[in-house]
Amino acid sequence: MFAGYSAERPIYENVSFEFTGPALIHLQGKNGSGKSTFVELASGYLSPWAGTVLVNETRADDPGTRNRRRVCRSEAALFAQMTARDHIVFACIARDVDPGPEILRATQLGIEPWLGENAGNLSTGNVRKLWYVMNTVGQFDCVVLDEPFNGTDAEGVAYMVEEIRRWAESKLVVIVTHSLQDLLPEAITVRLEDLKSQTASGSRDGSMGAK
Repeated sequence: MFAGYSAERPIYENVSFEFTGPALIHLQGKNGSGKSTFVELASGYLSPWAGTVLVNETRADDPGTRNRRRVCRSEAALFAQMTARDHIVFACIARDVDPGPEILRATQLGIEPWLGENAGNLSTGNVRKLWYVMNTVGQFDCVVLDEPFNGTDAEGVAYMVEEIRRWAESKLVVIVTHSLQDLLPEAITVRLEDLKSQTASGSRDGSMGAK
């Protein structure tokens, strides 16, 4: 696979890898090593110049992968004049998911007092929690979480860690971050600098790869 944003400076050049689940992968790398590029390739938003990116053996940019994959980018994109509750309901409508359990997740994350507040009035921590819930609603086979714990309080991080552990029992979970700070010591750490042919093996309940 060859991919990037400028032909003169490719981020990925002659790279081949595969992650299969259930598994918990910690994708680590220095600034500029390609962490954000990996997220965009996995989401299907960015297409490689050569080669193929597959999610569950289907091209990442194929609409058929949408309901089986979740991607939570590091930067939240919310509507300032829409309430937190409406954001969750909106995400559930887009995925054809019952919003009830997702509102409960938000409550357990500590957002309940602010569900009726417009997103523009939320603290950084509550924005992060809301964004995390929105991007992980419903059932899926694999999920990519880009810096999911940034700006989140200890109670929120604890809830997310336990939820991620449960997901990893049956799904492929890829966490993209500089360091997990011992939050999930069982995670398989993969350094992007060494990602020439890196494989995390398991069953085929979720898979992600490029070649």
